[in-house]
Amino acid sequence: MRLAQRPLTDLDGAPGVAMSLLSRGTTAEHVRVDLAVLQPGASLPKHPAGQEQVFYVVTGEGRVAADDGVEHPVSAGWAVTWEPGEQHTSWADTTMTVVIIQRRGGS
Repeated sequence: MRLAQRPLTDLDGAPGVAMSLLSRGTTAEHVRVDLAVLQPGASLPKHPAGQEQVFYVVTGEGRVAADDGVEHPVSAGWAVTWEPGEQHTSWADTTMTVVIIQRRGGS
């Protein structure tokens, strides 16, 4: 067993957003898992997904949008998947905790 405290670090360029790397992944599938906490009114600026990306809302409420700019409400239990290269953004309406999983390859 390995025990480690994973402190949150402010994300440069995204005020009100703090993240912690939970897992760098394995060489077989290159999975990366991050925990992000977005304060009310904070957003992750629009950017392309480098890999397939799953954005899972653990707590709170917010909105997400992809290339088309259409906002969709999300809350605890919702998962959003963006494909590699797909432009996307997210906003927190309340304090929102999310797990972000990025991986290469298929589903």
